[in-house]
Amino acid sequence: MSDQDRSFEERLRVLFAAIPDLVLRIRGDGTFLDFSPSTEFATYVPPDRFLNSKINEIMPPDAAATITAGLQRALALRSRETVEYQLPESGGTRHYEARMVAVGKDDVVAVVRDITRAKDAEAKLLASERRYRELVEDSLGLICTHDLDGNLTAVNPAAAASVGYDADALVGMNLRDVVVSRARHLVDPYLTRIRQVGRDAGLILVSARDGRHRYWTYANILKTPARGDPYVIGHALDVTDLKRAEQAARALEQRCAALYREAPFGIGSLDASGAIVEANAPLAGFVGASRPDVLVGRQWGAAAWVARLLSGEKVTATTVSLPGGGTARVTGWPLEDRSGTVSGAEFVAVAAA
Repeated sequence: MSDQDRSFEERLRVLFAAIPDLVLRIRGDGTFLDFSPSTEFATYVPPDRFLNSKINEIMPPDAAATITAGLQRALALRSRETVEYQLPESGGTRHYEARMVAVGKDDVVAVVRDITRAKDAEAKLLASERRYRELVEDSLGLICTHDLDGNLTAVNPAAAASVGYDADALVGMNLRDVVVSRARHLVDPYLTRIRQVGRDAGLILVSARDGRHRYWTYANILKTPARGDPYVIGHALDVTDLKRAEQAARALEQRCAALYREAPFGIGSLDASGAIVEANAPLAGFVGASRPDVLVGRQWGAAAWVARLLSGEKVTATTVSLPGGGTARVTGWPLEDRSGTVSGAEFVAVAAA
């Protein structure tokens, strides 16, 4: 070996000694020639076992194939090659990265680093991203994101299905394109509240692809990342069926109220004690009261038909005596609470012939 080569070798040793990673010198046929130990991890096998041995004699087959392929590329292309491989060790599988560069005609220097922590962190991040993606994509709730101009940037399948679109078709659309035309003037005030307050909630009427309207109740929040533009995460529920049920219930209530007012026969309600809690005008007339509200709170009296109702028995077309004189034919039914206990009764009264 010439003085120049010895000087080069010495410089390499000094350099390698300063590196915390494992440094290996490997011949083109895969023989380990020299090494500088890592200060952070031990070699796969002791030095006296791998020095002057070949890669495929020491390393597991998969790792040996990966390292050998990188070594051959470094020599053939005279380039720096980086490979990653795994080794089964007593504490579990460890991950390593080897950066290889050709030195001389037939040698390669490999700088090996333990990247297990980085790989574990990457795996946890990927798992977290997968769980988040599954949460968003599989959620029955309606989830979207939009920028501060109202442009949709992401939509989950449930939200898209609610309005009859594919999720990809909604991305790029503006909130003004989704809400019904008569509600578009509400979008700008909403975006202003989001910018100023950072959150907003309410009820909005949106237009589905088929032209039908859907009610969404939403709770949205502004996100301001350290890097990148602010954006809004939107969470909503499709409450269309609930709103329609409420509208139907109100309509039924109005019809019942009209029937109560306009019916030509008496209608009344009793509480569990037999006191009148509601009465219409014909019933007031039957008992000689001037107004229906005069009856409210009064006991009907010790009538057998009232006792039957409050004991849970239905009364059908029964002729009864009225407190103000005269008779009426009464049909009534008991009312029960959720526990099955009689909580009162309702009845209708028709003047007896």
